[in-house]
Amino acid sequence: MLLFVFVAIAGGLVTGAAMAPFGWVMALLSAPLGGSLCAAAAALVVMQFRGPTYQSEEDLEAQTDAMVADLRGIAAEAKRLETSQSEIRQDGRRIA
Repeated sequence: MLLFVFVAIAGGLVTGAAMAPFGWVMALLSAPLGGSLCAAAAALVVMQFRGPTYQSEEDLEAQTDAMVADLRGIAAEAKRLETSQSEIRQDGRRIA
């Protein structure tokens, strides 16, 4: 995100400098538009480099199944620890 901020600032400055021969009001009014357009162009370039973000239903199902399996493993570990803690007597000795 910080990249887009810097691109927008640089694009605004370049647009303002390019429009300066037409007057300072024109340069002042066109700088935000140029900065916004440069930031949008940078966003499109970054989107192209990251590749397609579309995932098929099978991919989403596989991710969901993996997350559910991880959560079940965590729950089993917590239950195991809970039962081992309940085997400790009040005086700190473990029940055999």
